[in-house]
Amino acid sequence: MLARHRDTAGRNAVLTADMVLAVPDLERIASEGEYRRKMLDADFPAIYQTLKDGIARDILTPQLHGLEHLNGAAFARLYRQDDPRLAAAKATADWSDWESLDSPLQGHYVDGSALPTSPVDSAEAQNIIELAAASFQRMFGVPSVSTVAPCYLWSDNIEAHWSKQNIIAIQTAGYRCTGRDQSGHYRQDPPIIRVGNKSRFGQTYLVRNVMYEPVDGKNTVASAIAEAEIAYLQAAPISISTHRYNFTRSETECSNAIAGLDRLISAITDSFPRVRFLSSAELAGTLSDQSLEMINRFNGKRWPALNPARGQRKLGAFLYRLYYRHRKLALIGYMTGLCLPAWIICKTGIKNG
Repeated sequence: MLARHRDTAGRNAVLTADMVLAVPDLERIASEGEYRRKMLDADFPAIYQTLKDGIARDILTPQLHGLEHLNGAAFARLYRQDDPRLAAAKATADWSDWESLDSPLQGHYVDGSALPTSPVDSAEAQNIIELAAASFQRMFGVPSVSTVAPCYLWSDNIEAHWSKQNIIAIQTAGYRCTGRDQSGHYRQDPPIIRVGNKSRFGQTYLVRNVMYEPVDGKNTVASAIAEAEIAYLQAAPISISTHRYNFTRSETECSNAIAGLDRLISAITDSFPRVRFLSSAELAGTLSDQSLEMINRFNGKRWPALNPARGQRKLGAFLYRLYYRHRKLALIGYMTGLCLPAWIICKTGIKNG
């Protein structure tokens, strides 16, 4: 499906695939009492080969998500204790469905076995990030220079260890969560992240701003198109977020999710002129230097550099950002009549930009 969609440079749509590199090895955990894992390449060769085929065809680019999508030490402890939250996992041969766990248990860089969550200590964080980085490079031939934390739960300490592994870009949902409180609510710090903002260690923050989670019934094609339009008006990258569970439940849900994504991409390419497709790592590189051509580090394919917004399009995007981010200014514009010339500038910029 992705290969059917082309941008103005002739490149097909590309999926930045957030890679979870391992799942619990329940048999060994049961017999040895400590956390043990099954690795993507060694234990799931068919999936691994499919991913490599997608990379070669330039329809997906891998990005480090985490060694696991859970906290290994906490998982093993709960397993030994016969915690009812792991009952389904223990009852299922070759279990690997971390998305079916209680939400607090899906965090990687925190222990969510009890609330409030507690962060993993620095030494453990270093160990799992070093192993994840080395495993990713072994599997895909080059290191990952971008990442996104499972459940958006990470801290300055994690960013410091990512920096040591040359992670230069961090994908977010527009905020960072350092943990969950006693009631399970996320603690946001900072509560707002804009695309292009920098971490304390100089890493570029990216933002997922279009949500497509059709199995949930709330992030639909229609809502995603509306979010994409808001991003486009502000000359912001359109970054679509969709999770594995939309495509791994029933055959019907999978087929519907793929068909909806097809319609969403078609709507974007039909509605917004001069659309370009690129991976998260390529986007981070462009934000640092707009003159750089796009290079897929995993297969060597190259694409022309992006054309940044200029003139009235750039001014119009700035005005749209004021409108969407500072609604009091928009109200003043309506009251004073300044909204009319601003609207003309914005519409002219889109038409000619």
